[in-house]
Amino acid sequence: MDKSAKRAARLAVLSALGVVFLFLGSVIPAGRIALAVIASFGVCGALMMYGFGWAFGVFCLTALLGWLVFPGTGVVLYTAFFGYYPIVKSLFERIHSRVLEWVCKYALYTAVFALYCFVAQSLLAFDGKALAWYVLYPLGAAVFFLYDRCFTLLIGYYIDKIARYFP
Repeated sequence: MDKSAKRAARLAVLSALGVVFLFLGSVIPAGRIALAVIASFGVCGALMMYGFGWAFGVFCLTALLGWLVFPGTGVVLYTAFFGYYPIVKSLFERIHSRVLEWVCKYALYTAVFALYCFVAQSLLAFDGKALAWYVLYPLGAAVFFLYDRCFTLLIGYYIDKIARYFP
């Protein structure tokens, strides 16, 4: 099989799997966040196999198909943060200072959280006091730290055990 055809097929499969997981997130509300995270693994795989441009393409295609087929909270979560985070994470981890790397990661988390709060309060007319943002932010920051660490472990597992099967 031609090398470019093999790449196109792999990228299409990664995008399709991402769409399947986003669909499952719309069907299974309890797993919406976890399935949005799992959908982002395709972006991570594309990034490790083919680089930034192709990973961004997988993210865009998966998000677009998700919005066209079944727009909902899972697709919003994927588009707003989880879908592109593997790409941004890779860029942040090229920073030589671990402190600056984590400052950048938490700045992104804070920006996305603030945007979410703005949309929830302004456009969706939720009461900020009723949603207790002062509790959600530190809780989300702790979960974000765990998510980032687990994602790092998953990438290491992929490199050590799986990558050799996809030359």
